[in-house]
Amino acid sequence: RSKHEEIELVSLEEFYKEAPPEISRPSITLTEPHQQTLARLDWELEQRKRLAEKYKECLTSKEKILKEIEVKKEYLSSLQPRLNSIMQ
Repeated sequence: RSKHEEIELVSLEEFYKEAPPEISRPSITLTEPHQQTLARLDWELEQRKRLAEKYKECLTSKEKILKEIEVKKEYLSSLQPRLNSIMQ
């Protein structure tokens, strides 16, 4: 039993619809099951790399937003004493 059998791949229809021709190579993969499996694994790898990159971008964006929130919280917390001094 091979390790690749544990990976849940997209269906063949999705693969041929979404994968670029340089990966799917329908002229070869439609007739050779081994080449088809290799091409599907290549496509899965490309998708996972793309998703990993997007995940990193989202984490960076999240960290940036959290820092902005902290800055705004600090400003708001310092605003109350100033308002109190103005009121007095």
